[in-house]
Amino acid sequence: MPILIDRLFLLIIPACMLLLGAMLAGCWRVQRRRFHLLWVAASYALVGSALAWQSLMSVEELQRWAVVTGMLYLFGAWSFARGLAGYYDVSARPRLGLLIGAVVLLALYYYSRVEVSLWMRMLWLNAGLGLMQLLPAARILRRQLPAGGLERAMYWSYVVFALNTSIRPILWLAAGSKGQDAAFFSSYWLMMLATTMLFALLFAMLLLANTVRDTMTALRAERNMDPLTNLLNRRAFQEAAGPLLRDPQRGPWTLLIGDIDHFKRINDTWGHAHGDHVLQTVAGALTQQVRGDDLVARFGGEEFVLLLRTDLASAESIAQRIRMQLSENRQLLPDGDRMTISFGIAPITSPTELSATLSRADGLLYQAKQAGRDRVYVARPLNEIQTT
Repeated sequence: MPILIDRLFLLIIPACMLLLGAMLAGCWRVQRRRFHLLWVAASYALVGSALAWQSLMSVEELQRWAVVTGMLYLFGAWSFARGLAGYYDVSARPRLGLLIGAVVLLALYYYSRVEVSLWMRMLWLNAGLGLMQLLPAARILRRQLPAGGLERAMYWSYVVFALNTSIRPILWLAAGSKGQDAAFFSSYWLMMLATTMLFALLFAMLLLANTVRDTMTALRAERNMDPLTNLLNRRAFQEAAGPLLRDPQRGPWTLLIGDIDHFKRINDTWGHAHGDHVLQTVAGALTQQVRGDDLVARFGGEEFVLLLRTDLASAESIAQRIRMQLSENRQLLPDGDRMTISFGIAPITSPTELSATLSRADGLLYQAKQAGRDRVYVARPLNEIQTT
C-alpha cells in the first residue's frame, strides 16, 4: 500500500502537465491563429503522458519500454521547439530533429536490449532532449533579439532549461550522489519531476502573458489601421494628433488633405480591384514622404490626411513631390493614363483647432478640384495656386 501511495503521489506532476497542456489547447481554440499554443500543448501532453507511464513502471518495465517512452519524450521536446519556433516565425529544423531522434532511439535500444544500462539511457535521452529543444534557439537570436522583459524572460528560461536537461544527470551525480543504485535513481527522478514541473508552470505563464500581449497589440492595430492601405484610420488619427499638437517642444505642424482625382471613374472603368491597387500605391507614395513624427491616415474612400511636422512651404513641396510622383507613374493606370491627386494645405497650432483646420484644408481641396484638379492649394493670404 505505501508503494502504491508513493506512485500515485508521483502522478500529481504528470497530471499537472496534462492540465497545463489542456489549458493551452483551450487557449488555442479561442485564438486559432496562434498555432504555437497548440504545439506547446502537444508537448506538455506527450511529456506528461510519458512521465505518468514511467512513474508507474518497475525497473524491468522501464528497460522493456525504453524506446517507446523515449519516442514520447523526443517528440514532446520537438513539439516544444516547434511551438517556440512558430512564435518567432523561424524553422524548428525538423530534419536535424529527426536525425537527433534517430540517434537517441538507437542508443536507447542498445542500452536496453544489448548492454543494459539505465545510467547510459538517462545520459543519451537527456542529451537528445536538450538538443531537440535548442533547435530553434540560434535562429531566433539571428532573426531578432527578444524584445521586452516578458519575451526575454520566456526565451532565456527556455534556453536555461534546455541546457539543464542536457546535463542534469551529470550535474546530479556531481552534486554528491555516491553511486548509481536505486536510491540515486529515485532521488534523481524526484528532482527531474520537480524541475520539469517548475519550468512547465513558468513557461506556460510567460507564453500566455506574451500571447495575450500580442493579441492585444494586434487588436489595437486592427482597431486603428485601415486594412487596405495599412494607414491610420480617422479615429486613430484624431487620437494620435492630440498629444502631438499639445507638445510645446514640437512643431510647427501643417495639415494636408489629399484626394485622388476622378477615382469613381477609375473604379467604373477598370474595376474595384484596380481601384484598390491605386489606393495602395497612393498610400505608399504618402508614407515615403513622411518622417517618424508625422501622421498619415485614410479618412475614407479616396481621401487621405497628413499631419506633418513642418511649415507651410515645406509641406507644399512635399505635396508637389507626391503629386508629380503619382502623375508620372504611367504604369499605374491602363493605357498609360495619368493618375492625379489634389491637395488642400493649412497650418495648425493646437489640438483644439484640429476640426476647424480639417474643414479649412478640405475647403482648399474643394477649390483645387473646382479649378481643374491636379493642384495644390495652400492657406496663404492670396491663396496662391500651384499647377502643373
